[in-house]
Amino acid sequence: MLVENAMVREVASCSPDSSLEEIASLMWNNDCGSVPILDDEQHPVGIVTDRDIAMGAGLMHKPLWEISAREIMGDKKIACCNTEDSVQSALALMEKNEVRRLPVVNQYGQLAGMLSMGDVISATSDSRARGKKAQPDQIDAAEVLDFLKHVSAHHESARSASVG
Repeated sequence: MLVENAMVREVASCSPDSSLEEIASLMWNNDCGSVPILDDEQHPVGIVTDRDIAMGAGLMHKPLWEISAREIMGDKKIACCNTEDSVQSALALMEKNEVRRLPVVNQYGQLAGMLSMGDVISATSDSRARGKKAQPDQIDAAEVLDFLKHVSAHHESARSASVG
């Protein structure tokens, strides 16, 4: 299955200068947990998650309207997949980067949608449970489960780091 067949096309986005308050409002109004950050040409340059907002507010000791997406993103490289990629290759990219969501770009590198774990799960075949063979364009449930186990596991480096 191709990413374009599983992704969400309607995506709220913002600029690097947007405040965390604006981004939190976008998340609330669009029922999403992440917002891609785009440059002037609609290329993804970062992503801000609900966790980033919580951690940024707590660690920076500033109100959300005083913290920009740029401050939270830092210089972390963003992982993106293409509309024509297979969902399996997108899962491998998510696993490699230990993320649960990927911006999806078109042939010009512009945002075309988002692919989340939820989108992949929704596209997963349950034909094995019914004793049928999965179709070639379906995603294997065992493959998704392995991915979920890896990406959702606690990461030793994160647990051992101290905040202070």
